[in-house]
Amino acid sequence: MRQWLAQRYWHELFEAGVLLKALNSVWEILGGVFLLTFARGWVPRLFIFFSSRELLGDREDFLFQFVSTQVNHLAVDGTRIFAGIYLLFHGLMNAFLAYNLFRNRLWAYPVMLAFVSVFFVYQVYRLYHTHSLLLLAISVFDIAFIVLTVHEYRYQRAKHHAASF
Repeated sequence: MRQWLAQRYWHELFEAGVLLKALNSVWEILGGVFLLTFARGWVPRLFIFFSSRELLGDREDFLFQFVSTQVNHLAVDGTRIFAGIYLLFHGLMNAFLAYNLFRNRLWAYPVMLAFVSVFFVYQVYRLYHTHSLLLLAISVFDIAFIVLTVHEYRYQRAKHHAASF
């Protein structure tokens, strides 16, 4: 009984993680499409509009400086296109894999593990250079998701193997 409850807890955590990956994929897909289609001149103009009206407050403010730096990076076509393709690809893959994990397709578990692991390595590389707290939080979530996926895959594989006898 105790083992069944523990497995149920692990399974519910895993499903919550898959749901978060699926929800995250929606904003990534939308963000990628936005960056590849609309953002070329729109984002800098919108930032200039808001900052000229001083809705963001003091120009020496940390938030203003941070947003200004990010907008300047996105204004460069190569950066904007890379970010758009990255978000679109990452979002589409997460949506596809989350769907297949919810459908309990065994092949999706190792594919998801490989996919998350590759992007985790890239995140660690970026974290080393940027020291971003958001990227650190995403990396911690990915480590937890990898652990949950390995546990769920072992359980589902054993369950499928036992059912085949």
